[in-house]
Amino acid sequence: MTAADTLHKAGETAERQRSAVSLYVTAFALMAAAGFAWISYRDGMSLSWTLLALAILAAVADVREVRLPGVGVVGMSFVPVLAALIILGLWPAMVVAVVSGATSAGFTKDPQKIVFNIANYVLSTFVAGLVYVALVPAGAGFIEMVVPAFLATALDFLANTVALAGVIALSTGDGPLAVWRKNYQWALPGYLAGATFALFAAWLYGLLGIAGLVLAVPPVVLIYYSYEIYVSRARDRVTFDAERDSFHDELSKSTELHEELRSAQLKVAAEIERARRIQSDLLPASIPHAEGLQLTQRMEFLGEMGGDYYDYIPFSDGRVGIVCGDVMGKGLAAALIMAMARSLLHNAIAPGKGPGEILAEVNDGLARDLEGQRLPYFLTLALAVYDPQRRSLTIAGGGHNPILVAGAGGMRQVPSRGAALGVRTGLRFPEDQVELAAGDTVALYTDGLTEARDPSGELFGLERLENALARCHQRPLDETLETVWGDVAAFRAASAPGDDATLLLARLA
Repeated sequence: MTAADTLHKAGETAERQRSAVSLYVTAFALMAAAGFAWISYRDGMSLSWTLLALAILAAVADVREVRLPGVGVVGMSFVPVLAALIILGLWPAMVVAVVSGATSAGFTKDPQKIVFNIANYVLSTFVAGLVYVALVPAGAGFIEMVVPAFLATALDFLANTVALAGVIALSTGDGPLAVWRKNYQWALPGYLAGATFALFAAWLYGLLGIAGLVLAVPPVVLIYYSYEIYVSRARDRVTFDAERDSFHDELSKSTELHEELRSAQLKVAAEIERARRIQSDLLPASIPHAEGLQLTQRMEFLGEMGGDYYDYIPFSDGRVGIVCGDVMGKGLAAALIMAMARSLLHNAIAPGKGPGEILAEVNDGLARDLEGQRLPYFLTLALAVYDPQRRSLTIAGGGHNPILVAGAGGMRQVPSRGAALGVRTGLRFPEDQVELAAGDTVALYTDGLTEARDPSGELFGLERLENALARCHQRPLDETLETVWGDVAAFRAASAPGDDATLLLARLA
C-alpha cells in the first residue's frame, strides 16, 4: 500500500467517523425533542419567576470549562436542573436543562456540539426526572425527597456519561466501555455532591423563596471542584492508547517498587527482631543470689529496642554489682552503645576493684571506641557494689540520676558525682559508702520514670518517686515495684511514654 493509499484510507475512516457522530447527535436531538414535547403536553407549560431564577442560576453556574475529547467544551450545570426538578417539577427542570446545554455556545461555535450538549442534558434530565416523580408521593415533605433525589442523580449520571462516552467512541474509534471507564467511572461522587447542593438550594428556597436561590449560588460554584480529577484528565490532549500504555507502565513500575520496598521492610524488620533478641539476651537471665539482699527490677522499652540498661554482676570475692544505665537516644544506635558498655563493664569487674575504678576503666574504653563519631554519644551509669560481709553499698555514678535509699529514718539521696561516660578519657568517679539497716530499700532508675508526663505536660518528678517509695516501705519488694510503676502509669494517664524506663529495687533483709 502506497502512502497515497494510506492517506486516502485514513480520510475515508475520518469521514465515516464524522458521519457516525452526526447521525448519533441527530438521533439524540430527535429523542430529546420528543421527550420535551411529551412532557410539555403531559404537564403543561407554566412560566414563573422561580423558573427564570433557576435558569439564570444555570447560566451563572456554568462558568467553569470542561473539555471533552471529540465533543469540545461543554458545561455541567447539574445542580440548578435538579433543584428545578425538586422545586417545580419535570417540565421546568427540562427547561433549565436546555439553558444549561445552551451555555456551551459561550465556549464553542460548532452547532453540532451545542445541539448534542442540549440534547444530552434534556434526555438525562428526562430519564432521571421520570424516576424521581415516580418515587416522590404527592404532597411529600422535604425529607421524603432526599433519597429519590440521590437515586435520580445516579441515573442522570449514568445516562449523561454513557451518551458522552458513545459520541467520544464514535469520534475516536475506541470502545465505548473503555472510554467510559477512562473518563467517567470516578465522576459519580461529583454528581452526588451536586445533588447535596441542589437539595440545599431547594431547602433554602422553601425557607426564603427566590432569595434562597441567590444564597445557593456560592455553593453551586464550589461543586465544580469535585470534578477536578475528571476535568484535569479531560484536558489532556493525548490519545487514549498512549495514556493507557503510560498508566500500565507506571502501574508496573509502582508494583515493582512496592515489592522492593516490602522486601526491604521485611529484611529490616527481621534484622531488628534479631537485634532485639540479642539485646534481650544481654540482660540478666536471672537474679543472682546475694546473701541478705532481695533484688527485683522492671524495664520497658519505648520501641523494639532501647538505650536503658540494667545488670547484676557477681564478683569472685563475693560482692555483687548492681548496674543501671541510660544511653543518650533511643532505638538501634542506643542499643549498640549499651552493648559496648556492657562488654566493657563485664571485662572491668575484678576482685578488689571499687565501683569508681571500674567506671573509670569503662569510660576510657567507651570514649576511645566512640572517638571520631559524627554524632555525640554518651552513657549515664550508676554502679552500686553490695558487700554481704559489711552489709553496705559502695556507690559510684557517672551523670546518672541520684540513687534513693528509703528506710525507717526517711529518704536519702546519693547523687552521681562523676560525669557521663564516653565523652573523653581520664575522668574520675568518686565513691560513696552507704551503710544499710534491715528493711532499707535502694532504688536505681532511669529518667523514663521521673520525666514521665501527664496529659498537661507536667513531669512525674523525683519528689513523687520518693513519696511512692516511702509509702511502700513496709510492703514486700515485688509489691513495692508494681505500686511505684503503677503510680507512674496512673500519672501519665492516656499520654504515651516518651522514653525507655527502668527501675531496680534492692532491700536489705
